[in-house]
Amino acid sequence: MQTNEGLSALDSVLEEKNTEAVMYLPSKKTPEYFVLVSKQRQAVKLLKDERFRVYLVDKSAFVDDVFKASYAEVLAHRLLLPFKALKGEGLLQQLEKSYKREIVFQLVKDLVAEHKVAAVNLVIEPRYFLHEKIRRLMEVLPMMRSDLAEALAEDENVLRGFEEAASAYVDEGLLVKVDEGFSPTHEAVSRLNKIPVLGIPEQLRRLNIIKASKVFSLLMFEMVFERPSQQSFLEDPEQFVYLRTARGLQALSKQLDMMEFVREFFGGEARIRRIGGLFNSTYVIEVDSTKLFAKRYLSWTDVKWIAARIWTAWVKGFSIDPATRLAKEIYFRDYLRNHGFNTSEVVHVNWRDKILYTNYIEGRSLLESWLEKSADRHVFAEKTGQLLARIHDAGVRLGDCKPESFIRAEDGRMFVTDLEQSSFDGDPAWDLMELIFYPGHYLEADEAAALAEQITEGYLEVGKPEVVKKSLKPGYVRTMSLWTPPWVQIAVVDRVKQVLRA
Repeated sequence: MQTNEGLSALDSVLEEKNTEAVMYLPSKKTPEYFVLVSKQRQAVKLLKDERFRVYLVDKSAFVDDVFKASYAEVLAHRLLLPFKALKGEGLLQQLEKSYKREIVFQLVKDLVAEHKVAAVNLVIEPRYFLHEKIRRLMEVLPMMRSDLAEALAEDENVLRGFEEAASAYVDEGLLVKVDEGFSPTHEAVSRLNKIPVLGIPEQLRRLNIIKASKVFSLLMFEMVFERPSQQSFLEDPEQFVYLRTARGLQALSKQLDMMEFVREFFGGEARIRRIGGLFNSTYVIEVDSTKLFAKRYLSWTDVKWIAARIWTAWVKGFSIDPATRLAKEIYFRDYLRNHGFNTSEVVHVNWRDKILYTNYIEGRSLLESWLEKSADRHVFAEKTGQLLARIHDAGVRLGDCKPESFIRAEDGRMFVTDLEQSSFDGDPAWDLMELIFYPGHYLEADEAAALAEQITEGYLEVGKPEVVKKSLKPGYVRTMSLWTPPWVQIAVVDRVKQVLRA
């Protein structure tokens, strides 16, 4: 059926003064015409013909569906399908542009909600916006799979609008152009996280259920009886979203457990051993001469973080959600490395199971150095204090700052690890307090005091005395009472005060 043949049968409709735009949508079986008319009491009317179908659609209803999804996008999704504007081309182009902008905004918002601050490390191809939107529509409107698949079959024509929509958000500071894709900006993470997620009642209020159901029933009736049902293959949209790693861009669709990770990247078997204490979920993976480090972020049932939240409730807020902790770990490793600090590099991320894979740092932690009474442990402690002060000067607060988090590599470089509680808005005094008091759980009073002295002296070479003074605040120190005995705390406080008076 040719377009002009359809138009000849539509003359009476096209001549109406209230006809504002006409979309022609080719179909495998029956061509469709979507005619936008003004001031039509019914949202959709159907004019049947054996050669084609004509839908008379109230313009205000169509616009509401584009901007508010008032009709569950049963109408608006036509703008994702290949169509030809026979009338009102400017209006249809504007609606298509607005609809795709709404889609891009919502999908970026959802990525930020899922990946938190780590969203800035994502690279999103424009194809993601199309494929993810089609996937969601197919789940809601499964009987329209054949129709929706047409958008993917000719996605080059449809994709252009998504690329233009994403580019517009570059100008607004929401996205930044990266190679062939787009990355959310820091501003986007801050801005989008402040937008509340609508609850089900609010979403239902925005959806006119009665009107939407009538439109849905009309459209579905015609499709069921006039279009064959097809099982359309849909690619995983997350293959078009990538996370930056030391091995290049990694598709989010790739979710590997430890053995799968080894086989994928090294093609062999590995020895996996768990390290750390009771509440740790960290592993060393050894493949021949290569060592890797893996960390699994436990759920809210992890006793360690529940206890930390309770014990420090009045002075410190710990992040318990595993997705938030993983996101912070990824983001702040990258941030610190870009600011000249040494951190281990991300090799792979299994977001589904919340597992982070990094290269392994061969070296010794500050705590190990003091437990083993290494000859150079005093220098190590002083350099750790300097390093912490420089991190604070870069605007980062570690949040969970322990001596195990500072590692001196075999080549002498100082590394900082365990960044899952990091932020830009914490108190540097909390970091310093934890670093100088926490070792008292393992060391005798004299050794703990000596360690605190060296850390403090190093910190004061770079940092502010006010931070050191505040680290001794009773409200902060009291939170260490479950780890560090009171006589050790007293020894540490006395020694730090001596350094301040010197």
